[in-house]
Amino acid sequence: MIKIREATIEDIHTLSDIGIETYRDHFSDIWTPSGMQHFLSEDFSVLALQESIGAPARHCWLIALDEDDRAVGFSKVNWSKPMPISGKAGAELQKIYFLKTQAAKGYGKQLLQFIRQLAEDRKEHFIWLDVLKTNASARRFYEGFGFEVLGEIPFSTDKTEIGMVVMCCDISR
Repeated sequence: MIKIREATIEDIHTLSDIGIETYRDHFSDIWTPSGMQHFLSEDFSVLALQESIGAPARHCWLIALDEDDRAVGFSKVNWSKPMPISGKAGAELQKIYFLKTQAAKGYGKQLLQFIRQLAEDRKEHFIWLDVLKTNASARRFYEGFGFEVLGEIPFSTDKTEIGMVVMCCDISR
C-alpha cells in the first residue's frame, strides 16, 4: 500500500531525482545520451518543476510514498487540457512512473484510482493520455481501467520515430 499526496515545492528535488531515474530506466533506448540529457534537463529541472508545481489550477503533481515515507513514484496531471485528435478538453495524465524496484506491486492501480477521483471531483469528463505505440503492456494496463484507443499521433526523439497512441477514459458516467 502506498500513500499518495499532492507534491509541494519542498518535493522538487525528490521529483527531479525520481523523474530522471525512472525516465532513464524506461526510455533510455529511444534517445541518444545527449538527447536524453537535454530532455531530462528540460522536463525535470528544478526551474521547470517550480513553474509547474506553482500552477495548481493547471497542473497537479502527485507523489507516491511507501510505508517508510520514501518516494517510489509520481504522477503529473494537466487539468482541462485539449486532447489531440478531438480537441475536447479533459484531464491529461501526462506522467505516471514508479521506480523499477517497485513494479508489479499494484501501486500504479492505486495511483490511477486516486487520479480518477481527483478528476471526478474537479468535474473533468474524461482522462486522456498518450503512450508509446511500442508499449503494449502500458496500453493493456490502461485498457484494464476502461481507457480506449482513439488514434495515433506522431512522436520522435533525436534517435528514432516512434509514434504515440492516444487513449481516453470517460469518467462522466
